[in-house]
Amino acid sequence: MGWEPIGRAPRNLEGLAAFVDTQFSELSRILEQDHRPIFPIWAEENAALAAGTYEWAFGDGANTPTGQGIILPFRCGLVALTLSLFGAAARAKVEIERDGTLETDYAIDLTASNQGFQEFPLPLVFHAGSVLNFHTVTASGTAAPNVVCAWLRVE
Repeated sequence: MGWEPIGRAPRNLEGLAAFVDTQFSELSRILEQDHRPIFPIWAEENAALAAGTYEWAFGDGANTPTGQGIILPFRCGLVALTLSLFGAAARAKVEIERDGTLETDYAIDLTASNQGFQEFPLPLVFHAGSVLNFHTVTASGTAAPNVVCAWLRVE
């Protein structure tokens, strides 16, 4: 399931109505397939990334150590990760920590680009009360700022 626009928006008013209708049709199709909401949880690092660290800050705060993070109040599943690194040659791998355990199968590894996403066909389930955190596995050539985002679907 893609989240990209179906086509480019027209550069003038001609065709705008058809474009909008097409976009809403695609959105309706997606919602009909799965009525469960999807929401993001993101964290930032306002410095160069370092390998093997818990350095991501939620809400522009302090770095979040292992075993801590965002407590989820209801059951949900991780369906995707996105990562945006500052620097044209920036590369990194970031994985999810769930309840103090690294989930190595749920990671995003940017080896050829400084921006990207990773979808997970089999979502990683978080139960009510589970804690989500991010762990930097590898990093090179990064500066600041860097942003990682977990996309979760209500289960």
